[in-house]
Amino acid sequence: MPLDDMSRRSTKMKSESKKSKTTARSLFTTWGCLLILAFLTSTTTGQYYAYVPNMGVHWDSVGDDVSIIDLATNAVVATVPVGSYPQGIAINPAGTAAYVANSADNSFTVIDIPTFTSTTIQGLGGYAATGVAVHPDGTRIYVSNPEFFSGGTNSKVWVVDRATHTIIDEISCGKGTFGIAVHPDGKVAYVTNANDDTIAVFDTETHEVLDTIALETVGADESCVPVPIVVHPEGTFVYAANRDGPTFWAINTATHEVLAFPFGHEHVCMGIHPDGTAVYLSDFDGGKGTTVDVIDTKTLNLVTTIDGMNGPLGVAVHPDGTRLYVANSESDTVSVVDAITYAHITDIAVGAKPEAYGQFVGPGVPRLLKSDAVARLESVKERIAGDAEGVVSPQRALEHLESALNSGNACLQEDLWSASDTEKVDPRRLQAPQGTAAYEAAQNMVQATLDAIRRGWIINPDLRSELLAVVDEILRADRVLAAVAIDDAVVGGKNKETIEQAQTLLETGNALVKQARLWDQMDRKAVLLADAISAYQQAWQTALN
Repeated sequence: MPLDDMSRRSTKMKSESKKSKTTARSLFTTWGCLLILAFLTSTTTGQYYAYVPNMGVHWDSVGDDVSIIDLATNAVVATVPVGSYPQGIAINPAGTAAYVANSADNSFTVIDIPTFTSTTIQGLGGYAATGVAVHPDGTRIYVSNPEFFSGGTNSKVWVVDRATHTIIDEISCGKGTFGIAVHPDGKVAYVTNANDDTIAVFDTETHEVLDTIALETVGADESCVPVPIVVHPEGTFVYAANRDGPTFWAINTATHEVLAFPFGHEHVCMGIHPDGTAVYLSDFDGGKGTTVDVIDTKTLNLVTTIDGMNGPLGVAVHPDGTRLYVANSESDTVSVVDAITYAHITDIAVGAKPEAYGQFVGPGVPRLLKSDAVARLESVKERIAGDAEGVVSPQRALEHLESALNSGNACLQEDLWSASDTEKVDPRRLQAPQGTAAYEAAQNMVQATLDAIRRGWIINPDLRSELLAVVDEILRADRVLAAVAIDDAVVGGKNKETIEQAQTLLETGNALVKQARLWDQMDRKAVLLADAISAYQQAWQTALN
């Protein structure tokens, strides 16, 4: 159905009662075009990928696929077939699988990321699979089913087992369940109910609905249709937005107090900066929208408005915070925007009517992350050797960086990494037990890099910032290595106690990294990060054993 027809249907609905949101097909197609985006850029090819569902012509099942973008080159490297009318998407914490909700045939597709192959699971029951989220431990996938033909009364959230990809439970959260977001601690999840103006909170262990949060719009004549939802990385707030008006909601996760503000016209999706400083709210406006609002999460004020889009359906951010990716449903492109200056960089051509409702960028490929960290260290070394300003003792600084590079190159030795089916190095998995040397090398690499800063040899703020970014990349690689091992243990059917123990160690590492970021004192930061790498190594070893 053309987008102008969708808009006419939406306008007609608004003229009716605020509660008459049950015209199944019209309501569904009005919301059909959802979020999209893509993420991330770096010097190493294949370091990050974005997975962009293309829904194609309305429900004809032709050209319904996922464009896979290598964010180092901004090139589409593969196109993977999925079910009919794909919308929601999420990537697991290990970056080994992507999950796609296909609304027209009510199926979900599992994309094996290392091979870019897909398997579509049919027969879910219900109608209009839409939203997808993955539990932080990677063991469960949540898929929403709005059931618009029944006015949302039969809506469910399916709980899908990662190991078997079968439904293990169904949760009734409200009418028109749409968006899903899981709290970072994994204890609860939040669901937008588009047909009854609420957000439901359910326990991820018992699947019991713990609370239902009522929402109200800012405008008196504005229909209340909550659809997109994200959670702050620290778990302090949940953010949701209205599909049929400008209202943006911020909900305190401790008290469930709701604040409401107007931005733009109507919103299908949104993204959040990885450090939690900003929310990015695309203004879809029935396909006529051209902007993305940047909202400060502390003040909830508008920071700026990014223009030049074409029916924007979503936005996401590179993990290092340098790039925004905005999906344009009306031009079949993904726009790349500088996240600091907000300047438009380029557009990436994808499939027909791109839409990615949810998180669709992977966490990175560990060996390539480490390779990129080495390349960035080499660049800093060259700058210092070229008499960069703000280096108190170039000789001492170069000695520390040379030590870091030696450890970094040791991390990349092929005998530390597992082999793939083709006998090539598997960039996602370490060889056991040789892989322990890679974690030890990472410890030395981080220590030497921080030494170049904390000993006072480098005071140039740009160089210091780059070195801290390199350290963050090393930690990210070690974290993903542990997550991949845990995912392998889940898929391999290892006992629950082993998986839970490994997951607890991984979460310990994550907590130490967060704590380290709060410290400007390099000595304290170095100790915390060393402990974090040790925790990741223990998580990896536990999952393997």
